[in-house]
Amino acid sequence: MVTPEQAGERYLAVHHRMFRAVNDEMSGCGLSMARTKVLRRLREQGPTRQSVLAADFELSPHSITDIVDGLERLGMAERRPDPADRRAKLVAITDAGQAALDVANAAWERLLTQIFGSLSEADRATLVRLLGRLDEAAQRLIAAPAAPGAPAAPAAPGAGALAVPAAPAVSA
Repeated sequence: MVTPEQAGERYLAVHHRMFRAVNDEMSGCGLSMARTKVLRRLREQGPTRQSVLAADFELSPHSITDIVDGLERLGMAERRPDPADRRAKLVAITDAGQAALDVANAAWERLLTQIFGSLSEADRATLVRLLGRLDEAAQRLIAAPAAPGAPAAPAAPGAGALAVPAAPAVSA
């Protein structure tokens, strides 16, 4: 019999290994998964304030500043004045960022195909269904107030950023 703890430990070990493999490969393309996710957001929704990016990815202002600074150093993003508020800046993707994102997205798709292509279509459907159930259980834990006298559940860093269906996870 497999206990919930054993299943959880196995899942977390596989998640860590897959995350590392994908992030290492993406970094080899010049972008970490965190930077890739920010560039995707900028390409999809246009220039955005850093505070909005931080909120969207559930990151601290310091963490999003580090990511944007890195993208700016690489010439993949730039800060521009916000026409709606002269005191604020918008972060925008550059042409170099667009090109790098295309390479990173191709690597992302190739890696996920290699990893999840090892499963049959039926197994992938089962996995997606099971992950949905696990996600619902985790969301209930995050949303539920702690029972009196019970230790509060630690918030997962960048929890919103870890949603994988549309984009890579954020990790500086």
